[in-house]
Amino acid sequence: MAALTKLSALISILTVITSAQALYSVPNGKCSDVLLPVSVTAQNAVLNITAPHNQQELTDFIAQFTSLTSNSTTQIIGAPVTNNATYKIWTELCLPTKQDTANTVEFAVHGINFDHTYWNFGGPGSKYNYVDSALKAGHAILIYDRLGRTGKSDKPDGIKEVQTATEVEIAAQLVTFLRGNPFGSRFNRIIGIGHSYGSVQLIGMLGKYGNLLDATIITASGQNPKRFGALPSSYIATQGIINDQQVFFRFGNYDPALLKAAEAGKATATLGEVITQGAGPAANYTNPVFVVTGDKDYIFCGGNCYQAVNNFTNLVDFTKVVFPGVSNFSTFIPAETGHGVNLHLSAPQVYSKIQEWIAQL
Repeated sequence: MAALTKLSALISILTVITSAQALYSVPNGKCSDVLLPVSVTAQNAVLNITAPHNQQELTDFIAQFTSLTSNSTTQIIGAPVTNNATYKIWTELCLPTKQDTANTVEFAVHGINFDHTYWNFGGPGSKYNYVDSALKAGHAILIYDRLGRTGKSDKPDGIKEVQTATEVEIAAQLVTFLRGNPFGSRFNRIIGIGHSYGSVQLIGMLGKYGNLLDATIITASGQNPKRFGALPSSYIATQGIINDQQVFFRFGNYDPALLKAAEAGKATATLGEVITQGAGPAANYTNPVFVVTGDKDYIFCGGNCYQAVNNFTNLVDFTKVVFPGVSNFSTFIPAETGHGVNLHLSAPQVYSKIQEWIAQL
């Protein structure tokens, strides 16, 4: 694929293989977790801010930044600056017991407030475990902790380094890794799936590299000092379980125990991510797209995704403007479902719809 030649650096497959952990069994497959050295050259931006000194400063910044009349972005984002760096990224590659005939691998990118466990929530056998559904369908799947999470990947400067441009390059390098047939597995079809900010990263990657993925699934898009005190104040977290419920969950369609588990295991975001998270149209991408967003998504739709906009009957269909060159474009809006799609009682239905869509490609 021509787009691959544009990548700034390639992962050393030999290094990866020699550092691989032994495979361990999960339902319908086996997995191996590896800490990958990923080298990137990314065009970050100079951000004209300093890390907040306390919660009040952070709250004031977020209030100003999210105001409807805010021009904070133009005031904060300065000149481009090149970030040349190598980061250690924790990954888990799972291989199915019986691979599908298309030799499919799914590439999953989690969003803000979560780490890789968004994709295997509840553990093996859980109905919320998306990895299980992919393996059952005969697909391999790669999940990972994005840069700067509270997981096992590196945690560099949250303003200067952990920005969208750098994370987009990391994602592109990981796709290149999958194209290199790791651990003797040959993948003929790579399908990206993102959640929220993870979807933003996929869109940014496709906007830069075109048809790097063979198909794309977009979901949910369109300071806690006690837990995260060891991290610098350029790392932020949602405050409390009530905020998490309002932003990520739809009351009545989730298990309250799951909300508590999500709060207990939530991850951080960085100011660099928050400020630079916009993604323009992926004009050069022409492969299939499937968009899945809950009808009560608070972040993407303000709690009502069935709002008409321009010539589109709802906000989810409006996502088509991001993919002007895509003809195979479809959507699914699960009922009574909030932003954290995988954590609702509707998750099995969502997973079934996604796997049905992949099967008909």
